[in-house]
Amino acid sequence: MTPSKSSNISRLALGCYALGGGYGRVDLGEARATVDAAVMAGWNFLDTAEAYLESEERLGEILKGRREKVFLATKVFPCEPYTAVNIERALDNSLKKLQTDYIDLYQLHGPQNWVIDFQNPASIEEIAKCMQNLLASGKVLNFGVCNMPIELMQQIHDKVKLFSTQNLFSIFDQGDDFDDVHLPVGNQIIPWAINNGLKFFAFSPLARGLLADGQDPSRIFPKDDERHFLPRFQPAVFPEWARIAIKLENWAKDHGMTLVQLAVAWTLSRNGVTSTLIGAKTPHQVEAFVEAEAFVISDDSILEIKKIVETLSPEASKAKSIVWDHFPAEAVNAMRDRRHAEKSE
Repeated sequence: MTPSKSSNISRLALGCYALGGGYGRVDLGEARATVDAAVMAGWNFLDTAEAYLESEERLGEILKGRREKVFLATKVFPCEPYTAVNIERALDNSLKKLQTDYIDLYQLHGPQNWVIDFQNPASIEEIAKCMQNLLASGKVLNFGVCNMPIELMQQIHDKVKLFSTQNLFSIFDQGDDFDDVHLPVGNQIIPWAINNGLKFFAFSPLARGLLADGQDPSRIFPKDDERHFLPRFQPAVFPEWARIAIKLENWAKDHGMTLVQLAVAWTLSRNGVTSTLIGAKTPHQVEAFVEAEAFVISDDSILEIKKIVETLSPEASKAKSIVWDHFPAEAVNAMRDRRHAEKSE
């Protein structure tokens, strides 16, 4: 069995959705250069998923000859029930695409009923038993979850030890104002992770690019960019979010930082956050985060930042960073069909 690298995970991690084309087309050369820049910067944690379009296949090519140098995470998507057969099929496909014989961290991408209410869902017992078997086989070194409520995480954790939870967490998405879709990350999930010995990984610290420097309030997102469908990026409210981002950028400049450095430093400064996943898709974007780890955001600064965010209009505030409600049935079906087609090849 390959030794686990879980004790030496970098605090800055490369989220690889963008490299698969999630925010617009990225050619393989640029994807390779981005991974090279991240690894050179000391980011040894790479996170992908079977649902991330071409991401796994690209990483398989890019990581040839240096697979052992990174902590590689991927995910199984609930396009069909989390039965042992379906999870094992998804894992085998991911191993093939990633050109490896083990995954450092294998994660359930979301609750089993995330996008479909299955008539015959897998039981918690079956899911846990499957993961125990995969851990014993050496194909999976650590098991984690993403986007799950505490009650469900606790049920799973009681039967098979969870390594981590991964959740949306940023200046714009703190989990304080939650509902049936948005989880209470800051108030409840991170404290639960601390109390139960789980690592906490924050994804989208830049709020899908909203916390990047140089926002253009008039920007329109094309259909090949996921943000085209997301509530905050619609023409009626995006200018308001961009206005707040510009205010935060000015605050950051006054404190010797760029906005992207502030966004990442804010996340890492919160108690319980192990690593934050950055969806860079160019070497330049990787370089923009240099020194972000070194900044510590004080409690007083966090309050100042909060006051800026609270100036959002009520209409804009209602536009949450939902990531799954726009999945049409055909997209979910396509994921399932691809999983089965790849297994039969």
